Amino acid sequence: MKAEAIADELGYKSAPGIEAMRALLDELVVQGRLLMNRRGGFGIAARMDLIAGSVIANAEGFGFLKPDEGQGDIYLPPNQMRQVLHGDRALVSVVGRDRRDRPEGAIVSILSRRSPRIVGRYLEEAGFGVVAPDDRRIHQDLLIPSGAAGGAAPGDIVVAEITEPPTAHRQPVAKIVRVLGEDIGTSLAVDMAIESHGLPHEWPEVVLHQAAKISDTVKPAQRKNREDLRELPLVTIDGEDARDFDDAVWCEPLRSGGFKLIVAIADVASYVVAGTPLDDEAQARGTSVYFPQRVVPMLPEKLSNGICSLKPNVDRLCLCCEMRIDKNGEVTRSRFFSGVMRSAARLTYRQVWQAIGEKRAEVREQVKHVLPQIENLYALYQRFAARRAARGALDFEGQEVRFEFDVDGNIDAVKPYERNPAHKLIEECMIAANVAAAKFLKRSKIPALYRVHPRPPVHKYEELIAFLSSVAINIPAYEDLTPADLMVVLEKARKRPDGALIHAVVLRSQSIASYAPACDGHFGLALGAYGHFTSPIRRYPDLLVHRAIYHALAGGKADDYTYSDARMGDLGRHCSATERRADEASRDVVDRLKCAYMERHLGDEFEGVVTGVATFGMFVEIPETKITGMIHVTQLPNDYYHYDQRRHCLVGERRGLKFQLADRVKIKVLRVDAVERKIDFKLAGDEPTRADSGNRQQFGDRQKRRRR
Repeated sequence: MKAEAIADELGYKSAPGIEAMRALLDELVVQGRLLMNRRGGFGIAARMDLIAGSVIANAEGFGFLKPDEGQGDIYLPPNQMRQVLHGDRALVSVVGRDRRDRPEGAIVSILSRRSPRIVGRYLEEAGFGVVAPDDRRIHQDLLIPSGAAGGAAPGDIVVAEITEPPTAHRQPVAKIVRVLGEDIGTSLAVDMAIESHGLPHEWPEVVLHQAAKISDTVKPAQRKNREDLRELPLVTIDGEDARDFDDAVWCEPLRSGGFKLIVAIADVASYVVAGTPLDDEAQARGTSVYFPQRVVPMLPEKLSNGICSLKPNVDRLCLCCEMRIDKNGEVTRSRFFSGVMRSAARLTYRQVWQAIGEKRAEVREQVKHVLPQIENLYALYQRFAARRAARGALDFEGQEVRFEFDVDGNIDAVKPYERNPAHKLIEECMIAANVAAAKFLKRSKIPALYRVHPRPPVHKYEELIAFLSSVAINIPAYEDLTPADLMVVLEKARKRPDGALIHAVVLRSQSIASYAPACDGHFGLALGAYGHFTSPIRRYPDLLVHRAIYHALAGGKADDYTYSDARMGDLGRHCSATERRADEASRDVVDRLKCAYMERHLGDEFEGVVTGVATFGMFVEIPETKITGMIHVTQLPNDYYHYDQRRHCLVGERRGLKFQLADRVKIKVLRVDAVERKIDFKLAGDEPTRADSGNRQQFGDRQKRRRR
């Protein structure tokens, strides 16, 4: 139906009504729910067997459509991918199956384009300027017309802005809007990630103006109708470098042998009102993004490090979850209420563990005014930990690293991020509050976002079964799987020399957690209901949960709430996407900084562990830094090597040399490519290898190959 016919059917007669309806139709087209055909008629996409989703490109030229709804990915062949880039949204029709029996799609309509800004290396070849994208998923180079190079010299890393998107017959055309430089240091690595992933990082004037009007202190009128917790010794426990504090805890034992726990969270919802410029910007950002030495916050500093941060000895508004926990670590009752608090101390994880775990006298003296409080919290944590183990929640060991910098800003050291029981103490308190929030909202039936983590996908679980059987570990069939079964595997792995590999393979088999309006549980935590309530300063879904709780506490119903279930579904997809964007940006920077660190160690030797084996070589990790590099097969002692997939090893044909997972090897740093974010190793102390034939193609050669 055309817009005029739809207006007639719905009874819209006035110009404003028709204009509003047209705007809604346009929005539904962008969302992929409607399709407008060449005659200007609108049709329902689902009725036409069309599927909306995001394009995921591969460097080899093909790609996939990741549907907005629950279907599996749809394969897009290279001829379809010529007209789109990674991150575009499209409407696709399934036209058949490919050679691997995957559904194959054809693009019917491009719904929206990715961020037009792309970071890459500027090159000049045969008189033409091109930008070779840094992100290999951007599988087409950008054409730079004469006069649009912005002063860039060949080899410079630049920010290009697409002026004409790709078509089936032409690559994208762009202009250079910023020259970043040539050498990739810490600052440039962060700038590249911000631009590459389209992270909003500049505050619109209207947002700063709104934030400036917010008072730096809690006014007496704001304390009205709130419970006064200012005499309660609530404490914050965070890392040494934390700048915003959005959660505080307090605990006391009960005569029954259980505990009373209060988790107080910064009341961001009272300052960031739905529909305001401040809220629009927070929603667009979705989450704060953390880089070494830099943060791109979700909220302006006036809020994130000011009035919303639970700093010690100042009044702050909070939304609280009070819980009663029995002696077995089970939450038996919970309630939510608004309060005003005054943090009694800003503590760090290290400080807390030194006081209650290591019993250091000098530290216990420093925190003596809250020492009974944190000892109560630790006693409660032990009950929570026992309960967690009993339900079989997964406990993956962290692979995070931290960077230490010298006075000049250069990387001085790379070390694994160490967690102690104080981290887990706070984590368990936050999990308890998140579960209570999810259950409360589920009972109230107010539209909200839940944190959902499904069971592993069937195909990934089948691959996991095959791998574990090759290392003599058995797990149940898919239909009988519980988180406890995987936790048994992880416990076995901790006692084995190939434990790190088993841990990594189990982790890779898991589904990705996301935000959704349906309370479908969290497989990894072995919980039937879970939400995110505890970090509204840095996560937009938590802010939405706070608004839903306030609406329920005021006696509101779903019918009179600001958000519908459909709108919440859209927000869930958006927040999941911004979370992935933040993770990818952070990972890019970490990988670049690892390369920058290893560039200073060219030729140095390290002890490593084989963490992956493939036909082309093997991957080796240096345990002390968690840095991984590749030993190409041409860097092994001269022989013909065959890959044994079942045993995950490479075996030399003539000499019988064997390299397999979990082997400890001594390696030498051979080559570092900061642009590609790849590190090459070779075996140390071996005979000369075929280095010349094994060298990777340089950046320009790779780009030529991609264009061919």
